[in-house]
Amino acid sequence: MPESDLSSPSRTEPEAARRAPALPLCTVNDLFWLLYLYPLRMLFAVLPRACFEWLGKFAEPFVQWHERRRRERGIGTILTAYPAMTRNQAAQIARECVTNNMFHVLDDLLLLQPPGGKMLHCTSIQGGEHLERAVSDGKGAILLTAHFCANRIALRHLAARGYPVLCVHNRRPSNRAQGELGRRILQPRHIELQRRANPDVVYVQDAECSLKILQRLRSGGLVNIQFDGVPGFRTIEWPFLGRQWRFPAGFFDIARLSGAAVLPVLCLGRSTGFRIIFSPRLEVLQSPSPDEFVDRNMPAFTQVLSQQIADHPGEWRLWTHL
Repeated sequence: MPESDLSSPSRTEPEAARRAPALPLCTVNDLFWLLYLYPLRMLFAVLPRACFEWLGKFAEPFVQWHERRRRERGIGTILTAYPAMTRNQAAQIARECVTNNMFHVLDDLLLLQPPGGKMLHCTSIQGGEHLERAVSDGKGAILLTAHFCANRIALRHLAARGYPVLCVHNRRPSNRAQGELGRRILQPRHIELQRRANPDVVYVQDAECSLKILQRLRSGGLVNIQFDGVPGFRTIEWPFLGRQWRFPAGFFDIARLSGAAVLPVLCLGRSTGFRIIFSPRLEVLQSPSPDEFVDRNMPAFTQVLSQQIADHPGEWRLWTHL
């Protein structure tokens, strides 16, 4: 989380910023995003819903080819997390990850359309009683998620059902495949379109990010934090999926100071059929020390996410983005 009046434990501080290497003017990745953000987006505003699925099937071989290097890196990451897995199994998961990421991006086009919420097909919501119980406490709830492909459409569906969720996002996500065109023009445009699709968002670059999150929670509202990302500038390292992972330090201040329920949520599928699974709220163990609070609660937070990923590895977005 950005620095505010909150005092976040900071076991590891980011290294001093280094001069970024020069980027090429335009890359193949930029061309894909240019096509997506302009002709495809405008075309899909008038095409029927069935065209989304057709385009995905048509584009998949090209996307798999374009993502072949990322997919190969993802295989190594998967094998590090699960040493007992065969390379063929890891390769299949990596391919599924690329496919699901592609449909995740296409589903974002639905959210940009005014009737987008009506075009989302939720097949089931499991554990809704856990959400109701957390909301009834009046202290708000942190919806703890990993980067699963159906997160955005699921949160849009919850908002349509009367459960608006404040989402915590990064305004400048890393993309090693982009060039100057992508960095200066296309990525900012994409972020702006996402904000238009879901204006109930706060960015980690916002100086009042922590304050806005606490305000939502203290009013009894819901906040979504994708805990496996690095949303913030101060992080805590902890073992996760066979490697040292950087988790947001400010999240622990939010959980410690707000008293809000921490509710794991799993979102699976695509806009044509997705499901939302709420797990029982995690027991948050209080502590007088911020560092001790991390030590007492981090194992439970990471365990629930690592189990979700192990159960549904092909739907976790980050295998090919590490």
